[in-house]
Amino acid sequence: MAMIEKQIARKKQRQQEVELFRARYLPRNFDKKIREYYPIIRKYSKRYGLDWRLIVAQILKESYFKENARSEVGAIGLMQIMPRTAREITRELDIARISKDPRENITAGIYHLYKQLKYFPEADPVNRIKLALAAYNCGPGRIFDARDIARYKRLDPNTWSAIRQTLPLLTPDYWQLHLDVWEQGTPPHGYFYGYEQTIDYVDDIYSKYQLIKQMF
Repeated sequence: MAMIEKQIARKKQRQQEVELFRARYLPRNFDKKIREYYPIIRKYSKRYGLDWRLIVAQILKESYFKENARSEVGAIGLMQIMPRTAREITRELDIARISKDPRENITAGIYHLYKQLKYFPEADPVNRIKLALAAYNCGPGRIFDARDIARYKRLDPNTWSAIRQTLPLLTPDYWQLHLDVWEQGTPPHGYFYGYEQTIDYVDDIYSKYQLIKQMF
C-alpha cells in the first residue's frame, strides 16, 4: 500500500512539474508549433538517430520557436545556424534556403548536431549528447581543448561533468596551466570567454528535454 501511495505521489509531482514547465517556459502557441513542425523534426531526427524531443528542447533554447530569430552574432532561424555553417551544410545536403525556410533550418540544425555527435564516439549516450550540444553551441574546437585539460587533470574527457569543470579554464587567467598542457602554451583553438553560456546551454536543454519526455 505504501509503495502504491509513493508511486501516486511521484506521478502527481511529475504532472505538477510538467504543468509548471508549460506555464513558465513554453510559448503560448507551443502546441500549434509542434503540430506544424513535428513531421520534419521527426523525419530527420529518426534519420540521424536522435530523439525528436531533444530537438524540440533545443529549438526552445535556440529560438523559442520564433522562425525569424536572429542572434547578435548572426545566427539565424529556429536552430540558430551561423552563416558559415549554413554554407557548409548547403554544400553537403544540397539545401539552399536554410536562412529563409524554417523546415530547411530544422533539417540543417539536426544534421549539424549529428555531426557533433561523431566527435565523441567513446562517450556513453547521455554524455555524448551533452558533449555534442556543447560543440553545437561553442564549436568542437573549444570542447577538444577542454578535453585536453581534463586529461591533464586525470578527469574523464568523455563526460560532460569533466568538460563542465574545464571549459572555464580556457581563459588567459590560467596561462600557467596552459603552459603545462600545451607545448605552445595556449589553447590550440584560442582563449574562450563564453563558457558560462555554453554550460547553461547544455544544462538547460537537457533539463527541458527531460520534461518534454514526460509530455510526449
